[in-house]
Amino acid sequence: MPNPVIDFPWTHQHVDATVQVLPGKGVLHSIVVNGLTTAGDVTVRDNPAAAGNVIAIIHLDVTTSLSVQPITLLYDCECLFGLHLEYDQALVADLTVNYH
Repeated sequence: MPNPVIDFPWTHQHVDATVQVLPGKGVLHSIVVNGLTTAGDVTVRDNPAAAGNVIAIIHLDVTTSLSVQPITLLYDCECLFGLHLEYDQALVADLTVNYH
């Protein structure tokens, strides 16, 4: 039987540029914004590449989103095809993606 204190189903990946996080079906649990230095957008897709089903477009702006603490965005949504994060040309941000 799983131990809920120590057994978490989530895998995490540090992201600081456009990347395929998951090549196939899974669940996006959360995205943690650890910090950013240049404003921009990150597009989160249910797809293994930079095309197709948009889950979210997260606008990160240092003047309105500045925080000394990480900000967690909870999704808990199913990804049928994969998980891909695409940074726009301006964005410089440090994220952690939690998925399964």
